[in-house]
Amino acid sequence: MKQLTLIRHAKSSHDLAMVQDFDRPLSARGLRDAPLLGRHLAKEPGFHPDVLISSPALRALTTASIIQREAGLHALPLEMEPRIYEAPLRDLLAVVQGIAPGTRHAVLFGHNPGLELLANFLCGARVINGLRTGGVIRLSLDTDTWKAVDFKTAVL
Repeated sequence: MKQLTLIRHAKSSHDLAMVQDFDRPLSARGLRDAPLLGRHLAKEPGFHPDVLISSPALRALTTASIIQREAGLHALPLEMEPRIYEAPLRDLLAVVQGIAPGTRHAVLFGHNPGLELLANFLCGARVINGLRTGGVIRLSLDTDTWKAVDFKTAVL
């Protein structure tokens, strides 16, 4: 059994018109909420990830770094995965299927609608409808290998 946690980045800023989407920072609300989320996750039973994988977009990477710090996950690798940014479902699935075999619990930091589509696909039903910024989806995967993760292999 594998565990997959999907986390949408915290609230980002739209205040800087000249900033490209990829480089948008967290808003004041996002900077306030991300540490709270990290502390909350640290208290969650069963939240013991082996790896953190983030979109390289500034808002996702900042969220991942804050949660890593606040949840006491300093020893874990924080990997940047370019395929997560603006990813269609097939790319997100490929990222999950490519997670290192020895990993029991992986956390992906990314964006919507991709994370929501991925969760619904893996569960084989619409279990998420409108993943908000800072939203967390925890999935149990009915498989022993990441390569076998596919349609209807997860439960919320």
